[in-house]
Amino acid sequence: MPLAFSPWLIWFLSGIGVMLAELAVPGFVIIFFGLGCWGAAVVAVLAPNAYSIQVIVFLTVSLTSLVTLRTMAMRIFVGRSEVSRRDDTGNVAIGTRIKIDQDLEPGREARVRYRGTMWTAVSEDRIPAGTDAKIVGVDTANKSCLKLKAVIRQA
Repeated sequence: MPLAFSPWLIWFLSGIGVMLAELAVPGFVIIFFGLGCWGAAVVAVLAPNAYSIQVIVFLTVSLTSLVTLRTMAMRIFVGRSEVSRRDDTGNVAIGTRIKIDQDLEPGREARVRYRGTMWTAVSEDRIPAGTDAKIVGVDTANKSCLKLKAVIRQA
């Protein structure tokens, strides 16, 4: 006696398998194809021999749920960082002192060496070459642009 599964059961189990695959693959995309499988399973219960309609429902439900629900689901399940976007400095240590190799004019960009590589830097003050400056932040529009402030040496 051959073992045959009904189409709705195949779609339903495929949906569970696809949704479980979401746990292994990051990105929060695959789960919506699992929803598409479940939509096709509902159609397979009503019309078990209408395979082309099942595939059309699978594609329609998958893509519609992906487009409409992904951003909302990302907000719910992924969450937000405790650091606000304007306070995000990446891997730049605020307060670090660096030596300036070339003059840095107010409001103009210059290249500085930080952690062994060249970075773009800006300052509100004039910082002459050969003096120390302190990193006070990063540019919100360009995270690879350091904001510097002149370090005043006290005698």
